[in-house]
Amino acid sequence: MTNRQWFALHSWAGFVLGALLLLVCISGVLATLSYEIQYLSDSKYRALTPRSAAVNWAQLEQNLAAAYPDSQLISAQVHQQRYLAGEAALATPAGFRFAYFDPASGALTGSGDWGRLSRFLRNLHMYLSMGSSGKVVVTSLSFLLLISLISSFFVYRNWWRQWFRSPGTWRWAVRNSWASWHKLIGLWSWWFVLLMTVTGLWYFAEHWLLRSELAYYPPPPTAALSAAPPATAANGPLSLASITAIAQAQRPELDIRAVLYNSHVKAPIVLSGQDDTVLVRDRANRIYLDSNGQLLGRQYAAELGLLARLSDMADPLHFGNFSGLTVKLVYALFGSGLCILVAGGMRMHWLRTKHKQPQLARWLGVFGWLALALALSGIVWTAVSFSQRELNRLPLSPLLGSVLQPAAQPSCSSVSAAC
Repeated sequence: MTNRQWFALHSWAGFVLGALLLLVCISGVLATLSYEIQYLSDSKYRALTPRSAAVNWAQLEQNLAAAYPDSQLISAQVHQQRYLAGEAALATPAGFRFAYFDPASGALTGSGDWGRLSRFLRNLHMYLSMGSSGKVVVTSLSFLLLISLISSFFVYRNWWRQWFRSPGTWRWAVRNSWASWHKLIGLWSWWFVLLMTVTGLWYFAEHWLLRSELAYYPPPPTAALSAAPPATAANGPLSLASITAIAQAQRPELDIRAVLYNSHVKAPIVLSGQDDTVLVRDRANRIYLDSNGQLLGRQYAAELGLLARLSDMADPLHFGNFSGLTVKLVYALFGSGLCILVAGGMRMHWLRTKHKQPQLARWLGVFGWLALALALSGIVWTAVSFSQRELNRLPLSPLLGSVLQPAAQPSCSSVSAAC
C-alpha cells in the first residue's frame, strides 16, 4: 500500500463511526474513575479507615441486622481500593437497596438505590444498555482501533524520531496544528491504544465463546439433590458470619472480598477474593458452599486454563483496576489522550474535506448518522433504565433480624457450633 492509501484507511477508521467511538472512549475514562467520583460526591462511598486485615463480615452482619431487621442479604463486596466503602445488596420489603459500609469495622456509612453514577457509566460504556447486541457493537469498535493503530505507523513517517518534537501553538482552525498535536499524543499513547484494542478484541471474542459450546471457564458446582433445603434445615439459612468463617477455614490465605447468596437450593453460595495471583479479578478465586455450609468446590486462579485466565485478566487491564489510585489516574490521563485523538481526527477530517462537502449532514454520511444515532440512543436509554433493578427471586439467606445478637454476646468469628 502507498502512503496515501494508508492515510485513507487511517482516516476512514477514525471517522466512519467516530461519534460512537468517541462516546465509548469518554464513558470509559469516566467509568475508570467512577467510584472515585462517587467518593468525592458523598461520604457514604468512603471507607472510614483503610483496611489492613480481613473484612469484618461478622460485625457488618450485626449492623445490617440492626438497621434492616426485615431484610435479606443478597450479596456483599469490597473494592480493590481500600479507601472505598463496601456495598451490601439487600432485598428489603420496599425492594432492592444498597447499604454501604466500612470494610475494616463493619460500620454502615449510608444507603442508596440501584442507580448510581458508576452503574450509569458502566452500562453505557460496556453495552449502551442494549444487552448483548449493544456489547457486540461496542466491542467491534476495537477493530477500528486496530486499523487506526497499525496504519498510524505507516502514515507518520520517521515516527521513532519524533518523541520530543514540539507541536507548536494549537490553533482551532488550522489543520496542520491539529495534525501536529494528533501525532504527538498518538505517539505517546500508542501503548494504551494497543492495550484497549487487545482487551476490546478479547471482549468481542469472549461474547461469542460464551454463546458457543466451548466451556473454557470452570462451571459452578451443583449442590447434591439430597442436600436439605435451608428452610427445613435445623438452624435455617446460614448467616454471613458462618459462611465467611467456613470459607476462610477452607482457604486461610484468601482475602475474601465478595459473598453472593444463592437463590436456589441446587445453586451454590459463592465467595471470591484475592490471593497472591497477579492481575486477576476477584472471581478468579472462588469457594463454593451449599446451602448448609458444605464445601462444593474451590477454584484457584493459578490453576485456571489459558482462556479462563485471559478472561479474568481482561477487566483489571482494561480499567486499570489492579492497584491504587495512581494507576487509575494514569489510565484516565492516557484515556483522555485517546478521546482527543478520536475528536481531533474528526476535526481534521472536517477541515480537510469541508471545501468538497460544506454541508455537515452530507459530510457525516450514512454511517456517521448511524453512529450518532446509536450514541444518542445509548445515552437516553441508559438514563432511562440504569436505575431499574427487579428482584425475580429472593435469596436463600436468613432474615437479618434473626441473626441479631445481644450486645454482650460476641460475634461469631470461627467455625463452631455457635455459628
